[in-house]
Amino acid sequence: MVHPGLSMSVGFDSNVYYASQDEADQVHQAPEGVFEPNLSVAIAEPGVWELWGDAAVGWRQYLTDEERVRSQSGLSANLDLASRWNAEGTASLELSNEFVRTNETPNTASRQASNRVYNRAGATVGLHPGAGLLETYGSYDFALYRHNLFSDLDRHAHHFGWNLHWSFLPKTAFLAEVDYRAIRYDQEFRGPQVSPEGRLRNVDSDPIRVMAGLDGLVTTRVSLGLRGGYGWARYQEGPDFSGLLAQVEASYQFGDVAFDNRLRAGYERGFRDSSIGNFYTSHRFLTGYEQGFAGNRLRLELEADAQIRDYAPTGIDAAQTEDHEFLFPEALSDLLVGVSAATRMEIRKGWDVGVRYSFRSNFTEDEIVVIGPGEDVIRDYQRHHVLLSTELRY
Repeated sequence: MVHPGLSMSVGFDSNVYYASQDEADQVHQAPEGVFEPNLSVAIAEPGVWELWGDAAVGWRQYLTDEERVRSQSGLSANLDLASRWNAEGTASLELSNEFVRTNETPNTASRQASNRVYNRAGATVGLHPGAGLLETYGSYDFALYRHNLFSDLDRHAHHFGWNLHWSFLPKTAFLAEVDYRAIRYDQEFRGPQVSPEGRLRNVDSDPIRVMAGLDGLVTTRVSLGLRGGYGWARYQEGPDFSGLLAQVEASYQFGDVAFDNRLRAGYERGFRDSSIGNFYTSHRFLTGYEQGFAGNRLRLELEADAQIRDYAPTGIDAAQTEDHEFLFPEALSDLLVGVSAATRMEIRKGWDVGVRYSFRSNFTEDEIVVIGPGEDVIRDYQRHHVLLSTELRY
């Protein structure tokens, strides 16, 4: 089956370049419009092959007389394709590809938008005997990352994964997974000459995560997921990572079960590679609410999350270029806070209207001092974003 669609939105962005409130002259605001046609495809031959995919191409236009902000308008696109063989049998094979092109504003008042291209292609082999009571999957993906403004950060990654799902009770399962990535940069160095030795080095990495846990129902309306494990990451130079990992999520389903009304809360401790230092560790707290009204034709969603990030030492106290000297703090950390609210109304089958508000912020006090022409790199910001949208689907 083929389902074309069209989404149109108008909105307002209160801080296009993620500027600090301490830099009042750098805070640029603008209304915007987004036009995005899309297409969904699903083809299934029972018991043999399934094929599905989603594609969308969008144009974001900033509606302002300020040329620097208007030049941030641009094209975004995504394409997801997957094909699966023998999903209901003892063994299965899935092939997939994901492509994303973003159009984002940089964190400086530039006339050039930031475009990132990401492509991932992979295969997953599954074994699921016993009518799905025991399932195990092994996967391999190859991913490419490309940046128009930061081409010296271009890289590729080999990703190997394994996971196990054992439903040892009717509504409870044991989960286990191993995730290994080999991340390799295309260039050895990045950026202008901003280190005493000349340039900052891109550091290849080999992160691995091993986790296990339980996922299931505590009561008919309360579900709980618990996962714990350990992570390691070896870096070409500088500090390595090793430490505990954890994920906890609980949800409560209320009201009419057909509406899937939920309250949920969660916590996650993890780590990720970073271009600031080798990696950062994080503690993330989140909570959410969603409920349907008017026969589930009207949906309301609320979400809030807070994340504390601590970056590994950069190993650099000061760096120089021909015109500047940069002074780095002893430690870098972020306090990221986000709040979002959205409502969607089905006017008739195939036609929805909605409104979404989001607030994103970084309350860090850490900054990089610049001696010479230019301004200090202040990393805190607050950004409000509102979108009123309508979507048509056939």
